[in-house]
Amino acid sequence: MKKYWCDFHIHSALSPCGSLEMSPRDIVSRACQVGLDAIAITDHNMVENAIYTREIGKKHNLLVLPGMELQTTEEIHLLAIFGSSENALELQKQIYPSLPSVPNKADYFGDQVVVDEDNHIVRFEDKLLLNSVLITLDNAVALIKSLGGIVIPSHIDNPTFSIISQLGYIPENLAVDAVEIRDRERIPELLPFIMNKNMPFLTFSDAHYLSDIGKRRTSLNLTEVRFETIVEAMEDLGHRNP
Repeated sequence: MKKYWCDFHIHSALSPCGSLEMSPRDIVSRACQVGLDAIAITDHNMVENAIYTREIGKKHNLLVLPGMELQTTEEIHLLAIFGSSENALELQKQIYPSLPSVPNKADYFGDQVVVDEDNHIVRFEDKLLLNSVLITLDNAVALIKSLGGIVIPSHIDNPTFSIISQLGYIPENLAVDAVEIRDRERIPELLPFIMNKNMPFLTFSDAHYLSDIGKRRTSLNLTEVRFETIVEAMEDLGHRNP
């Protein structure tokens, strides 16, 4: 077993809140520079830049998992992370029609840019990606699971857009694989609101700028860095928590 450093919450230039410097090529370059072994690209309600980033990562011995930060009708942010580009794109295909048709105001919210492996702009996404998809938390978790993905509620210690801020607790039977927390020192404070006491806690950067990447990270002990071994490691962490 070897320790691998992971950051599974990174936004690209496709998120309106992400800096335009967050191109697939530059994200991979920065992740390698700061010593990460595996990353996930998790833009708001869309996955396209993750697909390009994954292909670049293959050339640099960096595992890039395609993902999304999905916002449910309850305004809860969920990280949906996949082992294949096909399944990630299928999630986008299924939820995109349920994203309200509100045009993006780029001068206010920021541009939403799809960028290819050579840093060329492929297209601009016109629909604002910061809105809630018309899908409930339970249905979103079920859909991600049906596509073989990992589900991780984002930044549960945030005062907004977290499962605890919106529901007040994390139901015991909710089929999530782990939770993301920014400040691990707050775990004892939040445990009473988490019904499943074996829930793994993971820390990621929620990077919106290149300099953010890897600032918060999680180490996993793996035989090799693959999606399947990462899933197994999360299960093992759950057995050892709290």
